Amino acid sequence: MEFEAKRQAVLNKRGEKVGYEFFLVYYGRESFPRETITNRSTFITVRTLAEYGLKRVGEDLRVFLRIPIDSLLVRVYELLHAEAMVYRVHLPSVGMGKTVYTKASDAIEKLRKAGALISIHYKLLHQYPSLKEIADIAEVPANEVNLTELSSLREKRLLITRVETERTFKKFQELGDYFQGDYIEKPQTLTSFKLAPFLKSTLLRLLVLMNTAQSPTEFAKVIETDVGITAKLLRFINSAYFSLRKEIKSVEQATIFFGIKNLRNFIIVLSMNDYTSVVNPLLWKKSLIRAKLMEEFAKYKAPELTGEAYLVGLFSLIDLILEVEITDFLKEVRVDENILKAFENEDSPLAYLLSSVTVLEEESEKIMSSEKPLDNPTLREISERIGIKGERVLDMVKNSYLMADTIIHL
Repeated sequence: MEFEAKRQAVLNKRGEKVGYEFFLVYYGRESFPRETITNRSTFITVRTLAEYGLKRVGEDLRVFLRIPIDSLLVRVYELLHAEAMVYRVHLPSVGMGKTVYTKASDAIEKLRKAGALISIHYKLLHQYPSLKEIADIAEVPANEVNLTELSSLREKRLLITRVETERTFKKFQELGDYFQGDYIEKPQTLTSFKLAPFLKSTLLRLLVLMNTAQSPTEFAKVIETDVGITAKLLRFINSAYFSLRKEIKSVEQATIFFGIKNLRNFIIVLSMNDYTSVVNPLLWKKSLIRAKLMEEFAKYKAPELTGEAYLVGLFSLIDLILEVEITDFLKEVRVDENILKAFENEDSPLAYLLSSVTVLEEESEKIMSSEKPLDNPTLREISERIGIKGERVLDMVKNSYLMADTIIHL
């Protein structure tokens, strides 16, 4: 998937440029992205901005960046110089509880103390009025509010966005302090890039890091340095997927529960989950389903290879997701030899399991939607091939879907 990095000017009411908004769009798209921004796209945008350079984007003016408030739980913003930034804080990409809100508020305070300006979307201010105390600017899309609705925000400087016409600009000219939109200035393309190489290098660094840990406690120390991964780990382990009787509240408890192999796999999944569903969510879900099915089948056919089996399923579609050659990619990230053999040697145990899982995964939706799934010929064939009862195979399929859905929505 190819992206373009763009910028769009932000002006004050005197027509002077005060900064540039930085954002990414799919190649060839002209307008500012209207969809809800996600943590995944935010992470990619921040990394791209850091690599491209704040000075090149802002030309000694502030750089505006649109982010969901829950994305502030990760440390990626440390890559950017706070004094050069205006963070446009939007509604969370997923639900936000009290803990997430508290941590996000603390992160905003930290960014402000470091010199950043904070612009907060008016809908977020309505939901969390206490945010007004730490907001420098209130953001208001011109197409969503009328003039009377702005009265409660007048104690803050106002950023009026989506100013697309002269009529809209004149309507808000006296009330607003800053303005952005195609009428003010159309976006400019800065550079184009493909996502795959960026993903590959990030995953490589993570795999090298994870391979150094020898105990759950070491994993805990690594995970605790990243609030985002910590939150996702605890959310996952306390989700309906595990149905634990007692909530796990510490990273160390969670790492001991998972064990080293499962932890390594989970962190790899988390790192990829932050990117791959941006490009092709359907393929990523298929990879997760295959990973879980591979793990379950291996427990019966090759119990000593359950951890490797999981990664074989996870990487089985990596060529389509990242536009890379599978074996070259796996050699570069230095995976276990048994994983590589699954793609190079069709007679290897994991290659045999992968062929069965691939057939089953392709038919899984049809199987689960059937009134009599146990009568499905593919299910019966796989059941006989692996030597597992059809009822158990069906449970494995359902469980793999539950796991995939849980991870995707972390």
